[in-house]
Amino acid sequence: MSDVFGPMLFCYYVFHQTSGCLLLLECSQMTAQALIRFLPLTIILTQQLIQLSIIFELVGSESEKLKDAVYGVPWECMDVSNRKVVAFFLMNVQEPVHIKALGVANVGVTSMAAILKTSLSYFTFLRSM
Repeated sequence: MSDVFGPMLFCYYVFHQTSGCLLLLECSQMTAQALIRFLPLTIILTQQLIQLSIIFELVGSESEKLKDAVYGVPWECMDVSNRKVVAFFLMNVQEPVHIKALGVANVGVTSMAAILKTSLSYFTFLRSM
């Protein structure tokens, strides 16, 4: 999954980092026109980042539970062909699904928090000037 979606998610995170900083830069003017123009877009983009990060975090946490669920199947009572299917599933679920953006950063809540923290500290820095 990381090989297929990693480059796209890396670009997505870079987009959110730069657009978050730029939109907060525009909002830092604190004029009515700037806030009307850029605040809704800032909120929508932040909401999209949070939503996608939570979805990938949920996929990762649910895939960790899958290993125990497959092992809990009563495979002792099955015939040989069904045992082979359960063994195949058990082999495939041993490694939980964690997606990395371009092999650099895990996609999830921690990356989202880092992006939001960086954007907000940039905004705070601009407001202090």
